[in-house]
Amino acid sequence: MKSNNKHLIFACGALLALASCSENSWNDLYLKDFEGGYTPTDVQTIKYTLTDNDYARIADNRFNKALAAAQGVSSELAAVKTQKYLNSSIPADQYIPNLLKDSLFKYFALSDGSAINLTYNEAGELPELMASLNGAREYIVTDEDYQIVYGSSDDYTASFSPSHSAKSNLPRVLAAAIDDAEEGDYVVVNYNTSDTDPVFNQTPEPPTGDFTLSNVLTSELTTGTDITVNGIVTAMCNAGIILTDQAGSILVYASGFPADSYKIGDQVVATGTTSSYKNCLQLPYDDNLEKVGTQSYTYPAPVEFTPEVLLAAGTNADPVLAVYGTMTGRVDISGNYYNVYFGNREDVRGSLYNLTDAIKAQLNNGETYTLEGYFTQTSTSGSYTNCNFVVTAVKSAAKSNRRKATRSVSVPSVNENAVYVYNGSKWAEASSDVVALNPSDYASMGLSYGNFSGTQASEYLPLYLAHNYPYAQADDEKYVVYKYFANNTTTFACTQYTFNGSEWVDTISQDGVRTVTNQFVKNDGVWKLDPSVTLNLPAGRNQPLSTWFFQACVDWVRDNVPDGAAYVTSYGNNDYYTGASAYQGNVDLRAGSARNQNGEAYDGMSDDEIIDLMKSRFENEVCPGTLSVLYPDLAPVGDFEPTVTINFYYYTGSSTKPAYVIYKAVAKGKFELVEANWNPEEE
Repeated sequence: MKSNNKHLIFACGALLALASCSENSWNDLYLKDFEGGYTPTDVQTIKYTLTDNDYARIADNRFNKALAAAQGVSSELAAVKTQKYLNSSIPADQYIPNLLKDSLFKYFALSDGSAINLTYNEAGELPELMASLNGAREYIVTDEDYQIVYGSSDDYTASFSPSHSAKSNLPRVLAAAIDDAEEGDYVVVNYNTSDTDPVFNQTPEPPTGDFTLSNVLTSELTTGTDITVNGIVTAMCNAGIILTDQAGSILVYASGFPADSYKIGDQVVATGTTSSYKNCLQLPYDDNLEKVGTQSYTYPAPVEFTPEVLLAAGTNADPVLAVYGTMTGRVDISGNYYNVYFGNREDVRGSLYNLTDAIKAQLNNGETYTLEGYFTQTSTSGSYTNCNFVVTAVKSAAKSNRRKATRSVSVPSVNENAVYVYNGSKWAEASSDVVALNPSDYASMGLSYGNFSGTQASEYLPLYLAHNYPYAQADDEKYVVYKYFANNTTTFACTQYTFNGSEWVDTISQDGVRTVTNQFVKNDGVWKLDPSVTLNLPAGRNQPLSTWFFQACVDWVRDNVPDGAAYVTSYGNNDYYTGASAYQGNVDLRAGSARNQNGEAYDGMSDDEIIDLMKSRFENEVCPGTLSVLYPDLAPVGDFEPTVTINFYYYTGSSTKPAYVIYKAVAKGKFELVEANWNPEEE
């Protein structure tokens, strides 16, 4: 039993060890009247349930990331953020301790000897496909990729088209772009695709012959003018469009603009009265746009928006139209704010205006880009002149500086996602059971940021599947890949859904996720899963813990032993089936008292035989049964079988002596005796 008691005195030993160190030597020498020997402690035993943020921190923890990388389960770890449960690939005993020692965790500063009874969600083995798709990498097709597709660095469009389809070209695009792929790797590819083939080196004819571009958007246009514009959508943002005619471009704006209803290349007739905001000329949106067709569009030679050009634009006294050009700088992302900084300049910066999800997906914090789009207005914020910019394309600054100007043609296109898998030699589309949400899907759900957060995935995905697969049959499965935002990070997640004949259900959450509670203990500065329980039951009356446990034993005898009530005293707090006494807080092994309570049961037995029988019943029958009542959820964790150690006292009639019993949990709420010792003082 000596080894079993080590953990009971560990904290004391640790404090003694600390006292022998010389950590106070400086204080002893230089601080008057300093008295060493005090170590602040915060030893607690608490109950805590993991929150959504906790699951995200488990996934983002750098130690967990390193561990997952070493174990080859990085994608499974990333998925914990979105799924909010652990699984056999990400076991609690290995990954939760790093959360508990994280300075962002509420109780990270608890001292040695503390215990947290932690409640969390866990699942069993995840489907292999689901595990592979969780945390999949993303690849966004670049301008350079489209140039390869069209075979020209001059005449191309930033979109696939009927003559240059995504299906036929993405495998070679991915092969050229990803050189570290391994068999079984999945990637979510984001790209543009169009139903219209681009027309190069000539003025394109619009599909509808009666549509002629107006010549209204001239530099003489002022606020308060009634206009009708026949124009082409040449840029998109979440708050409007840039509408371009033969003379110029204007921002059509509204806070609730239906951005998902328009795309670049749409032919639009717009009517209304011009207005202005700051120094930007605008056309307010109020159901005053009519789409009449589509056509391709070639952007003009861009203006280079240097800091000096932008500062000069900020001095404009009169509102001006949008101007197409480029802006090169370092992108800084803070929440939903995307700013562009020019070296160390603190007087001017770009402010990327209401970015679409497709553009956001191409930008990384701290990287330098050349952005193409429309400069619309300036404003001031502190020392900065902010220059609003509606982005149409994102290019690597290094690559764009080496390339000559291109004649990129714009065609009406939509932004889509597709999932591809590497089979060891080439990339191919994932199976038809895998579906990835597109930016337009989030927009149709009324979501502005192109991702889910909180509980939105579980709320929207069943509706999405019902809408897109109306003829699904019972037991059909879909692996849905989507973007999820938590803790300022967006990642890909995958959830398996099954059609049960009437609705789509989350297969794992429906059948495999369970809520468990396990104990984590801190010793020597390290948190470890240890759901084992030690009950120290002092002898004597009015000892709450002893009364609680022994009364549970008495109740178990009364309720489970044949004619059990005959063994229980009239006060109901003492049985002589085992001798358990809630009143005295011990086990009463007086044979005479047992005979007095139930003489028929012990007729013909010697004192020693009665005592041995009561001990055996306590060890092998009543204690295991009582523990099943008191700890119904205690269960093995993997191969680890937690234990319950009960230190108690028994009364012989002449003295009170210590004893202990140890049990292991072999199944949920089921206990087996490991060891019993009624004479530990003799060891």
